[in-house]
Amino acid sequence: MGEGSRRQRGPRGPPSLGRGHSVGKPAGTGGQGPRRQEGRSREGAIRMVRGSQRRKLQKFTRLCGREEGLRVKRSCPSCGPELGVEEKKAKGNPISIQLFPPELVEHIISFLPVRDLVALGQTCRYFHEVCDAEGVWRRICRRLSPRLQDQGSGVRPWKRAAILNYTKGLYFQAFGGRRRCLSKSVAPLLAHGYRRFLPTKDHVFILDYVGTLFFLKNALVSTLGQMQWKRACRYVVLCRGAKDFASDPRCNTVYHKYLYVLATREHQEVVGTTSSRACDCVEVYLQSSGQRVFKMTFHHSMTFKQIVLVGQETQRALLLLTEEGKIYSLVVNETQLDQPRSYTVQLALRKVSHYLPHLRVACMTSNQSSTLYVTDQGGVYFEVHTPGVYRDLFGTLQAFDPLDQQMPLALSLPAKILFCALGYNHLGLVDEFGRIFMQGNNRYGQLGTGDKMDRGEPTQVPLCACALCATRECLYILSSHDIEQHTPYRDLPASRVVGTPESSLGTGAPQDPGGTAQACEEYLSQIHSCHTLQDRMEKMKEIVGWMPLMAAQKDFFWEALDMLQKAEGGGGAVGPPAPET
Repeated sequence: MGEGSRRQRGPRGPPSLGRGHSVGKPAGTGGQGPRRQEGRSREGAIRMVRGSQRRKLQKFTRLCGREEGLRVKRSCPSCGPELGVEEKKAKGNPISIQLFPPELVEHIISFLPVRDLVALGQTCRYFHEVCDAEGVWRRICRRLSPRLQDQGSGVRPWKRAAILNYTKGLYFQAFGGRRRCLSKSVAPLLAHGYRRFLPTKDHVFILDYVGTLFFLKNALVSTLGQMQWKRACRYVVLCRGAKDFASDPRCNTVYHKYLYVLATREHQEVVGTTSSRACDCVEVYLQSSGQRVFKMTFHHSMTFKQIVLVGQETQRALLLLTEEGKIYSLVVNETQLDQPRSYTVQLALRKVSHYLPHLRVACMTSNQSSTLYVTDQGGVYFEVHTPGVYRDLFGTLQAFDPLDQQMPLALSLPAKILFCALGYNHLGLVDEFGRIFMQGNNRYGQLGTGDKMDRGEPTQVPLCACALCATRECLYILSSHDIEQHTPYRDLPASRVVGTPESSLGTGAPQDPGGTAQACEEYLSQIHSCHTLQDRMEKMKEIVGWMPLMAAQKDFFWEALDMLQKAEGGGGAVGPPAPET
């Protein structure tokens, strides 16, 4: 009885630590029963709550299924065929994201990072349309650049602005030392993408896509012999309305004393009146302080799009490219720019535009003693002003004329050229197929051919290209993607991928495996699709620029086509083509 009483008192209180400790085990064992019942009751309550929620969800989905016949049903064709009734019953009836309002979906998606947004847009057609909506990119652009006031122009202004500001970046890697890591610059918050940049001795100048030129003061510092970005550097807006800028073409930043900026400014037509007109001008700034020391204004009928420098400081020649593809030049003395005086300079037409008026120059580049012109048809013309550079580039002085250094020389090219770069005694070309060709002095292996042999003709190097700019101290890498600038490259014909026709001589293989013939058939079909003779002439000019002809041959065909066009326009014997049957 006493032991039984102790067993009955066990559940009411804790077991005693004295003599009753021997009977604590059965007392404790008897106390676990109510705890188990309490746990089971809790689990049962959880199951009841879950069951109630499941029944409510099923009831809601059944209601949605009943109302589905009254709604406009959205479907994604790329998500696959619609499931049958039995399959729906087996899998249930989940709620689709397509039932949400598009505005709500766009608002939710706009919080994704740009990388995840692009990846989501590649999953199906529905998400592609949602992720490509202009409202989504407008919210992303506001998040990336809160201070951006103008999104720019174009077909997709907000998407273009968002991608420009997402991809903009400027990196550099110092030459020498043990460190080989890339360092990112301090990005100006107001910059609308990065269009161009120029490093000087102590500073960096950046031009964005709306014509604002930024001045990063004291951007680079040297710490224990290592160049690095100064995170606390200040950046100011040097000027607005800029089109292009240039400095001394030498790679040594010590010579970058002045910065020449091509810009558009409002100019008063008559002094004392309020009427004004937009005119192009060249403003000269000191790179050390950003102070403007000189300005020259052109007539409102002259509009330019690019500026390059060539020559010594005392005879600095400014080459200006017009919107029509003509080259004008003027000469200034840099040693007298800081003197407060005014004088008149005269623009002169460059010989490349004077003796070859049919050429339309698309872009140009220069060094201290040479200039390279690329036409809109892909031809390349070269001005060499010193015999030493001419010998390094071409390996001979046979065609060099020291009395007429501005006469352009046509380069023999295998295809249409799109971009070019010019060093002191070597050059680089990029054709329409994305191939890189190098020519000139290779004493230090700078051509990238794997040896140190000079090249007197354009020689193809491995297929790799980046947007680079090098000085004596650093290698700079610029990144900024513009969705409206479509890739200018074309696919290389199959006959050129394997090898050139000359490599198959003597092997018994056909000289043309089909690539050239197929290209000519495509050209003929394009000409055949033109309705008038003038359209066929223009198409033929365009095709001549595409074909891998020498520059002299292209000039011959273009001149002949111009003569035929003039004869047809002046009422000559040539008439419109007869209608095809």
